Order: sequence, then C-alpha cells, then structure tokens
Amino acid sequence: MSFLNNLNDTYELLNKLDDVIIKNVDNNLVKKQLLSVTEDLARYKDIDEKNIKFDKDEIKSKIIDVLNRINDIEINVKNKLILTEKYNSYLNS
Repeated sequence: MSFLNNLNDTYELLNKLDDVIIKNVDNNLVKKQLLSVTEDLARYKDIDEKNIKFDKDEIKSKIIDVLNRINDIEINVKNKLILTEKYNSYLNS
C-alpha cells in the first residue's frame, strides 16, 4: 500500500471519528473508533521513508489535510465539552 493511500485511509478514519464525536452515540462506539485511529497512526512508525517514492507536493497537501482534520476534531471536542459543562451547570443550579 502506498504512503498516499495510508494518508487517505487516515483521513477517512478521522472523518468517521469526528462523525461519532459529533453525534450522541454510546461511548463504546467512540472507544472503538479511537482505537481504530490509534492503530492506524501506529502504522506510520513502520514506514521506511527511503523506499517511498512519491510526489512531494501531493503528499504534503494530503498531510496538511490530515492535520487540518485533526484540528477540526479537536475544536469539535472542545466545543462539545464546553456545551456539556454548561448543560451540567444548568442542571445543577
């Protein structure tokens, strides 16, 4: 599998994780998706960069897409935590 395919797979896994986080689903599904992303990211440590032949601009663009997706997920998680805290504060008042 090529490095670009790995990046595409990671991007799709991050999309699925974000979907699970945004929707109010049970924690088991969130844990399962987090484990999938963790396993996927662990594969990158085994990549031998000397054997990778690729178009650097295309790879750089895809890496930027993946990093932007991670930032989007981080923002969504923070927003969800803030809403949850406000909701809990409202319930406790």
